[in-house]
Amino acid sequence: MDERLYLHIPSFEEFDYRQKILFQPDTMSYNKGCELGLDNYDNETGCIDFRKEYWKDWFSRWINNTPDRYYAYIIKSDENIPIGEVALRYVDGENAYCASIIIEAKYRGYGYGEEALRLLIDVAFHELNAKRIFHNFPKTRVSAEIVFKKVGFKRISDDIVELTQENYLNQFNQHTRL
Repeated sequence: MDERLYLHIPSFEEFDYRQKILFQPDTMSYNKGCELGLDNYDNETGCIDFRKEYWKDWFSRWINNTPDRYYAYIIKSDENIPIGEVALRYVDGENAYCASIIIEAKYRGYGYGEEALRLLIDVAFHELNAKRIFHNFPKTRVSAEIVFKKVGFKRISDDIVELTQENYLNQFNQHTRL
C-alpha cells in the first residue's frame, strides 16, 4: 500500500509554509489562550507571527539538531505539498520526547493526523531511540485526544498523554502477528 504522507525536513527557504500555517486563525484556533509568553503570539487567535527575522534562530535550534530535536513538514504524497508539521523535542525533566503536530485546517478530518503521528512515532523510536513520547494538552481538546489514543498513547494525567517504547513495540508486534 502506498503511503499518503511522508515527512520532509524543510530547507531554510521553505519556511514560508511554516509562516503561513502559524498565522492561520482556523489552523491555530486550538492554541487560543495558551499564554505562551512569546512576543509574536496572539492570545486571541492562537496564531504565531513567524516573521523572517525569527527563521534563522529557529532553524539553527530545530533543523538537523537530532537527537535533541526533530522537525519536519507533513507532505501529501500524491500532490507533493505540505499539509502540516510535526516535531519532537527532548525534555530532560521528563526523560522523554515531547511530540507536536499541526495539520492545516483544510486538511483535517481525513485521517492525516493519525498517519502523520505514526510517521513521527517511527522517527522517535527507530531513529532517535526514544524510550517514551508524550504530549501535553487538556482532555478538552477532543480531536487531539482521539488521534493520540488511536496510535496507542494513554492519558497519564489531566494534561499529559504518553506512549512508551515498550507499549509501542507490543502494539506493533500484535499487528504483525494478525
